[in-house]
Amino acid sequence: MYISIDTFSDVLGIVLADGKDIIAHLSYKRLKPFSELLVSKIDGVFKEYGYSPQDLEGIVVNKGPGGYSGLRVGITTAKTIAYTLSIPVYTYTSLKAMAYRHRFFCGEILTGVYAGQGEVYTATFSTGGKVKQQGDIKLVKKDSFIQTATAFKGLVVVKNIPLEGDNIAHISDDLAVDGYFTTLEEKTEEDLFRLEPIYLRQL
Repeated sequence: MYISIDTFSDVLGIVLADGKDIIAHLSYKRLKPFSELLVSKIDGVFKEYGYSPQDLEGIVVNKGPGGYSGLRVGITTAKTIAYTLSIPVYTYTSLKAMAYRHRFFCGEILTGVYAGQGEVYTATFSTGGKVKQQGDIKLVKKDSFIQTATAFKGLVVVKNIPLEGDNIAHISDDLAVDGYFTTLEEKTEEDLFRLEPIYLRQL
């Protein structure tokens, strides 16, 4: 049994899963800080579906990029649960989860998440059996990303970026399901004491 947590945007996502079976998927539009919602919603999922935290064999959490404050809440909660139960934490990136949602697309996928301050987090992925990241995650100017996306020949998947076109897909919900399945394939276990959100600017 795993729980998958996504707090990278204004939509909180929680998934309870057993292997390839999704038992529960809950999404909540942020009406107040995730710090006031997350633990109570996780407790509610266990109670509603008749499970307890002791049934977990691992935690899955989005490490970004995205909204830094929300990501910190999600990661801190995941680390606390994992430490308390002595179970591993697995992570995924929001950009890869966005690409994974469109894994059956034949061709390259360009992903972008608005980072604020006129900048965009972006990465490119190849498809064909598995979604593979090409190069590092980059932080680029919004205008530069839009120019690149407009000329891109493959699929462009974005969050909070004003783009339109036949090859543009917008993410409006959470990534907890997509992130869980990317993690199920790769098992990217993290060190509890070193795990932090992805943030490419200087703190």
